Amino acid sequence: MNQSLINRRRLMQQLASFSLGAALLPSFGFAEHPIPEDPTSIYIPPGGGIHGMVGDMQITFKLNKNQTSNHLASWESTIQPGELGAPPHYHTSFDEICRVLEGTVFIMTGNEVTEVKAGGWHLRPKGVVHTFWNSGSVPAKTIDLCIPGGHEDYMQELAALFENNKRPKPDDFKLLEQKHDIHYRFDLLKEVMQKYNVKL
Repeated sequence: MNQSLINRRRLMQQLASFSLGAALLPSFGFAEHPIPEDPTSIYIPPGGGIHGMVGDMQITFKLNKNQTSNHLASWESTIQPGELGAPPHYHTSFDEICRVLEGTVFIMTGNEVTEVKAGGWHLRPKGVVHTFWNSGSVPAKTIDLCIPGGHEDYMQELAALFENNKRPKPDDFKLLEQKHDIHYRFDLLKEVMQKYNVKL
């Protein structure tokens, strides 16, 4: 028996098996559950979102917990040269992921500092004290995710405290700690700013 005949026979057997499997699918109930169309799909055009400022850091909120079944929230940030993005702090109920789009961001988690260049990803796990800054000479742009969502509520309230060129007061930060899962470590702030020559 020649090789081409064997190959054709195998092909016919495989097709027959596939046809039989396809015929049995309805009996297993697969055909009874079509994939529903999702009426809540979301498109955010370039530059779209809700814009705010935290100090000199520009923030554009993209997705919130209500749009993602609480799975995540996301925003874009632009961190200016010499700027610290946040006082050292930690969270207990969610992780944060940063993807650097432009420039370079330095991220401190615990006692470790990681240089994250454009195209790099970094995970800040819950329970670990962290902060981040741009000690380069050009603005750095990032996408940040919090998983699960919810931290965007804090970020939006914080941005509101900076509206009309205002600056938050110490009591404002205490209130934010009471309302949200953020725990500041202001005792570490001065050391970080001096060591890495950045300002808040």
